[in-house]
Amino acid sequence: MDKNKPTIIFDFDGTLADSVGLMIALYNEHAGQFGYQVVKLSEFPALRRMGYRKALKSKGVKYRVLPRIAKILASQMRDRMSEVEPYEDIIETLQELRADGFSIGILTSNQADLVKDFLLAHKFPEFDFVVSEKTLFGKDKALKRIIQRYGLTREQVIYVGDEPRDVHASLKAGVAVIAVSWGLGGKEGFDKEAPTALVDTPLELKETIGELSV
Repeated sequence: MDKNKPTIIFDFDGTLADSVGLMIALYNEHAGQFGYQVVKLSEFPALRRMGYRKALKSKGVKYRVLPRIAKILASQMRDRMSEVEPYEDIIETLQELRADGFSIGILTSNQADLVKDFLLAHKFPEFDFVVSEKTLFGKDKALKRIIQRYGLTREQVIYVGDEPRDVHASLKAGVAVIAVSWGLGGKEGFDKEAPTALVDTPLELKETIGELSV
């Protein structure tokens, strides 16, 4: 790792991989099993503005069974990852960041081998690390572990994610965070959040990383 350049840590689902549609489809397939309401695409803006807990409550999702739901969906994601594509221009953006001397890594709640297979299949540039943490919340602790493991400082890290929880975790860990609007959180999900920056395209992401690295 080049200690003179920040290390950029990316979320995977909804940030690099356009897997949101598949996740929602799988979620809806289990509505009958767990007794919650399906999600319609037209509801997304309003649900995003609610935040996680209120949105889950509004759809009848019992918080105590959320880990079980997440485990089932993660298992089924593995069998259907062939339906998922990278976001447009994200691979080129990562290649340019690499060429500019940035270190890049991934912190995800998805399965590490599944993520690595996806990266290889779609010819992503090489990542310095892929860390999988099986937690719905608490990425701040995982970020701190990564900082310690790779001998970084908080000032040397920028996290990139698509959900409000990514902002919460980054702020708790004391690192800069760039929110992207093309994933699960959309633009509306960050109405009440305070990321270091909010970007709408991978090109804007690269430019923002450059500005934060000066």
